Amino acid sequence: MKILSVILFVYILQSLSSWNLFGQDRSQIQNLNENIRSLKTTRGGKVLAPVIDIFPQIASGFYTQDRIANEIKLFKEMGFERIYLVVCNPGYPSFSYPYLAVMPPGNSTGNTAFENIVRLGDPNLAYLHEAKKQGMEAWAVYKPYEGGSGQTIPHHTKAPSSLSQFETIGGEYVYFDNLLSQRPDLRVKRKPTPAAVAMRKEEPIRRFEIAFKVDELKDRVGRNSFLNFEGIPDSKIKRPEIAVWVSKDNGKYVRYNNNVRVTSKVEKRMGTDANSFFVEDKSSRYLVIDVNFEMGGDNFKNEGYDYFALTIDDHGQGLYTIPHSMIKAFTSFGEVPLTAAIYARSPAIRGEDLSIQDREWGKEGYHLVGKAAVESFKEMGFEFEWHGAGHWGNGWSNSPVYGIAIGKREYMKGTPCEAYEEVRSYWLDNIQRWLMMGFDGVDIRLQNHSGMVADYANYGYNEPIIARYKQKYGIDILTANADPLKIMEIRGDFFMDFLEKASRLAHRLNKKLQIHLKRAYINPVLGDDWHDIAAWHMPKVVLDWKRAIDLADEVTIKDYYFNKYEADLGREIKEYANKQKKRVWIHAYLGQGAELNDKYFSLVDEDSTVGGILLYEANGTFLKTSGMTSSFNAFNVRKMLSIMKEVEFVK
Repeated sequence: MKILSVILFVYILQSLSSWNLFGQDRSQIQNLNENIRSLKTTRGGKVLAPVIDIFPQIASGFYTQDRIANEIKLFKEMGFERIYLVVCNPGYPSFSYPYLAVMPPGNSTGNTAFENIVRLGDPNLAYLHEAKKQGMEAWAVYKPYEGGSGQTIPHHTKAPSSLSQFETIGGEYVYFDNLLSQRPDLRVKRKPTPAAVAMRKEEPIRRFEIAFKVDELKDRVGRNSFLNFEGIPDSKIKRPEIAVWVSKDNGKYVRYNNNVRVTSKVEKRMGTDANSFFVEDKSSRYLVIDVNFEMGGDNFKNEGYDYFALTIDDHGQGLYTIPHSMIKAFTSFGEVPLTAAIYARSPAIRGEDLSIQDREWGKEGYHLVGKAAVESFKEMGFEFEWHGAGHWGNGWSNSPVYGIAIGKREYMKGTPCEAYEEVRSYWLDNIQRWLMMGFDGVDIRLQNHSGMVADYANYGYNEPIIARYKQKYGIDILTANADPLKIMEIRGDFFMDFLEKASRLAHRLNKKLQIHLKRAYINPVLGDDWHDIAAWHMPKVVLDWKRAIDLADEVTIKDYYFNKYEADLGREIKEYANKQKKRVWIHAYLGQGAELNDKYFSLVDEDSTVGGILLYEANGTFLKTSGMTSSFNAFNVRKMLSIMKEVEFVK
């Protein structure tokens, strides 16, 4: 590997003397590439194919048919023969980032999706047409579970470009796809709250409780980052200063100025996460804060408020809690279900001169946390459950503000439920649409941005799932506890029904089918870390992965390596596909994974079970844009071609 690095370094030095890094002279790239364009595979038999995610492209620049033709031509000139296009789902549901939605023309966010859809007609067809025109094989990447990320706006407000709006915890859902905009009842359902408990929501809140862990705390909070809280001895604990805020619409919050009494105590507890799973195997010290609304006379006036916020000054102690499970609310009749948040809506489109109801919503930026959230929530409200249970770990948070909504969501955001025949038929219609449009195959990707919930173990309570569970196990999960993994397996059985029909359809049309799999499917365990079956980007289903491979023509391993490729991860999937002589693809995340380097590609090339590398985030890596034109990103193209030389492409 050192020799490869030296060769690459010398190669770049030689290139620097004659290459204008920021120039647009394509002839230099063509000259550099002249001995690669006719080559097919790497030394280890790998095929490379770029992946273009269409909607983020058309939402972030001005596109014409000529510009798309130019982009495809640039990829063709790099020697690629197959291209993957992540198609826009019907209705253009939002995902990942609030700006990734169709907004009215002339908005100030820089979102250009509306103009480009008008200009291109169908962006999917526009890209496909140019790929076929250039003689490239084109595959559609279809995300059936991408029904909409569940972005909300305050109650009784409007997002003009949303197909429809539906009431939920936190406001009104916007930007769902065609199916869910008409049939929101087809989403994955949450376990119903018992009627006796649900009735408490109608009563005024008497007190809140927050438990902060004051013993040592360790938790993973990022790819390579960890929370290491040393704990606080009893003698040094300071009770935080707390203020209460109230709202009726989760848009505008005002300070609650009536009497509030705050008390505290330190006690031993077993910590739990959003699913009531223990986060440790022993009890720990917690600083338990009670926020009591004083009784009697005119002092108790929080009736009619469904939304609260607690701003907290912890005197720099760094107090940590899990908002999903360690913030509680009580009425006179007992604990009431709530949903907590640390994310405030962004004031990107604020309209301060207009009332909450008169503003044009749906143009908010990425959600805010920390001090920025304290500044924003008073006029914008909160986005509840944005990344599920902490995105990485158990969801520990040190925040200066916590939003509280009384009640629980009824559905898993924008995730359609495969147990309904209507959903499976809709998915199958979309597969047929892509294939009859002219795609050579469809790659089905289960990962999505529409199932980000914290208490994932409580979802999957749709009527067909309840009936199937009782049929298989003799248990009515509405009256008895269910095994969440068994629910996920039943959901996977319904998904496999769709996959079998999709496979038959593709082969009847002489087209091909590809399926995204992850190592989490091999031995699924109930967890929500990045690689687990219930991670925020997963649909929370358990597949018969061997049967999925039997049905598919090729397989994608949709695992994240974060620039540390490990051949043993998912090996059972790769070897099972190899026995059937079906190509296995893995991802190279060129942007967020920083995997555009010779070491990563060489390690993949040495893995004999892999047959292809999908170059994810290809547009943003290999192209640079200006106005309505695209040109090579000379530095990254040169880097890619040098890597291709290092792994010794052969005929």
